[in-house]
This record gives sequence, C-alpha cells and structure tokens, in this order.
Amino acid sequence: MVTEVGRLSRWVVELRRRKVFRVIALYTVVAWLLMQLADVTFEPLGLPAWAQTFVIVLAAVGFPFACIFAWIYDVTPRGVERTPVASTPVRADAPATDLPAAASPNSVAILSFADMSAERDQEYFCDGIAEEIINALCCIKDLRVASRTSAFQFKSRPVDSREIGKALGVRHLLEGSVRKAGNRVRITAQLVDASTGYHAWSETFERELADVFAIQTEIAQSVVRALRLAISPAEASRLEREGTRDPQAYDCYLRAKHLVWQTSDTAWRSARTLYRRAVEIDPQFAQAWAGLAICAASEYSWALDTTSRWLVTEARDAADRAMQLAPNLAESLVAKGLVHFIENRTAESAAAFERATVLNPGLFDAWYHYARLYVTLGEFERAEKLFERAMALDEDDFQSATLRLMCVRRLERTAEVRAIAEQILARTDRYLAQNPEDPRAHYFRGGALVQLSRKQEGFEAVERAIDLRPDEFATLYNAGCVYAIAGETDRALELLDAAIAQHRGNLEWLIQDPDWKGLRDDPRYQQIIGRLRDAAHESN
Repeated sequence: MVTEVGRLSRWVVELRRRKVFRVIALYTVVAWLLMQLADVTFEPLGLPAWAQTFVIVLAAVGFPFACIFAWIYDVTPRGVERTPVASTPVRADAPATDLPAAASPNSVAILSFADMSAERDQEYFCDGIAEEIINALCCIKDLRVASRTSAFQFKSRPVDSREIGKALGVRHLLEGSVRKAGNRVRITAQLVDASTGYHAWSETFERELADVFAIQTEIAQSVVRALRLAISPAEASRLEREGTRDPQAYDCYLRAKHLVWQTSDTAWRSARTLYRRAVEIDPQFAQAWAGLAICAASEYSWALDTTSRWLVTEARDAADRAMQLAPNLAESLVAKGLVHFIENRTAESAAAFERATVLNPGLFDAWYHYARLYVTLGEFERAEKLFERAMALDEDDFQSATLRLMCVRRLERTAEVRAIAEQILARTDRYLAQNPEDPRAHYFRGGALVQLSRKQEGFEAVERAIDLRPDEFATLYNAGCVYAIAGETDRALELLDAAIAQHRGNLEWLIQDPDWKGLRDDPRYQQIIGRLRDAAHESN
C-alpha cells in the first residue's frame, strides 16, 4: 500500500525537476519589487489610486500562469523547450527514491549483444563483451552508465529503443550482435539515440578472437567520441581493456564470469575452476587472476572447517599475481582487499577497497565489498553509506539494498526502514519477472515483505527460495533471518542450525547481524554461536 507521504514526495520531486519552485520564488521576488516600485512612484507621477491596485491584481492573476509555464517549458541553452516527461512514468506503486532523473545527454545503456552464431550457444560470450564495455565506460566521471542488471533485462525481447531509453532513464543505447566461428569473431555495434531511434554511430569489426579486448576498447572509445565527452588522460587510459590474446583463456574467463552472476555455492566453485583453467592457459591474464582470487576469498570467508584453509593460499597467490600484472586494475585491488579481509588485516583491506573505488568509481563490486568489510567491523554508519553508493550504481541490485536496510535497522533509524523495504520489494519484483527461479530474490523479497508487515506473503517467498535451493547455506541462513525478524524463533533457529550444518558460516557476521538480535539470549542460539567459535578457533 502506498502512503500519502510517498505520493507527496513523488509530487515534490517532479515539481523540483520541472523547476516550478524556482519559478515561484523568482516570481514572488519580482512581484514584490514591482509593488514596492509602484508604491514609491505612482503617486508622484500623478497616477490614479486604482493603478497600484491594478498592479497587485495583475501579479496575482499572473501567478498561476507562471506556474503552468514552468511546468510545461524549460529555458535551456538552446532556447525555450518543452520539459521532457520523466524517464519512467510516476507509478503509484513505486517508491519515490527509485524514480530516475530526466535522461541526460551523457547517459547510456549497454544492452546484451545478440548471439548470431550458428549454434546460438554463445550467450555467455555476448554478455561478457557487453559487460566489459560497461566496465570500461563506468570509469568516465561525466557519463552515466545503466547497470548490467538494468540493461540486460531486455535480453531477447523485441522492445522499441525509445521505450528502453524511457524505462532506463538514458538518452543513448549501445546494442550489437556477435557472430563467432572458430577463431574468428564478427562484432557489430551501434549507438542509438533513444529519444529519436536514430543511429549516432555504428561499425562492424571482423577480427581474430585474440583481438577481442582491442575491439571492446575501440567500441568504448567510439561511444565517448560519439557523445563528444571531454575525458581526462587518466580516464582515457582506463578505457584500454587489456586482457588475453588466447581464445581458450578468454572463453574460460567469460564462462566463469557468467557463473559468478548466479551466486550459488555450486556456481562459484565451477567459476573458480574455470578461472584456474584460464590462468593455466595464459599466466599473464590479470583479470582472470583477480577473478580467481575473488572467488577463492569469498568462498573461504564463509567456510567453517580447516580443510578449506588452502583457499586462503590460492586467493593470496592469485591476488598477488593480479597485482603484479595490473596494479592499476580496480579488480586487482578488490581481490587484494578480499584477501586482506580473510587474513584479518582490516586496515590494509580498507585501503585496497578505497584505492579500487578511486581507480574505477563505477565498479559496483568495489563499493559492495568495501561496505561488507565495515559490517563485520561493526561500523554500520560507514557501511550504510557505502551500500547506498553501491545501490546508486546498480539501480536493480537488491542485495546491496537489503544490506543497507540491515545497517539502518542496526543504527535504529526506524523512520527509514519502510522506504528502503519498498525499494527492495520493487527491485526484487522487477528481477523476478525475468529470473523467477533465483532463490536470492525470493528470500530478500520475503525479508522486505516482513518489514512491511506482510508476514504471510514474506513466509511464502522464503519457502519458495528453500524449495529452489534446500541445501544451500546462503538460502538457509537468509531464510532464517526472515523468520527471526518476524519473531518465529523455532523456525528461525531450525534454519540457522541447518545452514551451519553445511559447514559454512561467519562468526563475525552473525554476531553483528541485527536480524538475530531478539534471539541472542536463547540457549539454542548460543549453542550455535559456540559451534562457530570452536570452528573459528580450530581454523586459526
């Protein structure tokens, strides 16, 4: 149910966007000055007494017309133009904080490239090329790039470019196709003005697969030129996407990245295997080394037993190699930050993440992992700000939104809870429309529904997630969190116990997680904590 406050907030946002408040203030000042001038000059000039009254009436009558004019038109460097409608229609069921700004000329969405290969089995390859271009363009400070999640929702859907631009709040779309045959690749890319549907630039590249990173760089540079963006030398250097020239290594790398987006335990283990294979084929492939380190460090951070200790060594070695090969690659710094984190070197971890955000301010992973570090340190004020930044970079990501809500609850800023929960619900609903079998979206959606006092719907969403992944630690743990928030102690502890039985868990995270606040004195909860402490002691 949308509150009246929410509707009023959205109305105020639109009035500000159309500069109505600015016109009202200016009109009031000018009208007041004219009335003061009339008061001082009309009598000495011998004008009749009704003339001053006429000025006041004229000012009052002109006021609504000034407001209407401000709503409809805007004064721009090109003259007076009709104010464009909001990028996405103002919906009654959408939270005000999720409404996109009017599309800037310096805004673009990189759509998933179409697979034109004979077997139609290159989806991961097409997505990988588009994602690399996104990562390159995100380095440009004055360019707004739609998130991967937002842009890829239109994959394999015949949607008009103007409709996509309106939905994403961007002025331009980069679309293309890939035809891969043996060691040859043919990539066609075109930049479309979403407001008109006309092409601003297009080109076809037919090269050896070994040149694919060079093609991605050329496409990113062409977009910058077509949009006439002035970029710094540092930004220009970041457009250079160095990688591998070995087709097999690149293929393994893209398959691994495709799996990482599934975020399941099984997918992450498979991704680690593929990254390992990529660096075996090409030991100079920095991005693959960074991906291997991130996978290994992330997997170890939730491991319970000492048999997983070897992951620390693999993560450390891979991160060191990535740093040697590409010390100014933001992904290398993220990998290094995660390794420092699992080694309990928190100051060095924070420094690495900070450096990654400087090198590539548009890299979602850098802000997201940086925020998670501060959660484990109990510094929720800093974590919340970083999660907010991550949310802004990926307007459809629901995990950063959920963790931001966790921080807000821990800080007892109760007035903000409902608005963020509505954001999570909107984001998960959009995601599930395209990915109905993703358990993460279901259990995070369930948590948002419980926060909005819709408990039964929340429980149904959580149980759907459990049906999809009944033996996965992340599903069981997060499902338990939802029941804990709802006060369903028995079910919450049952799920937490089942999660720990998967030989996964993180003691520091569990201690800081506010979802379990109401159960901390329960002997069953304390017993689980004891098991985690014993496992942590053994692993050290």
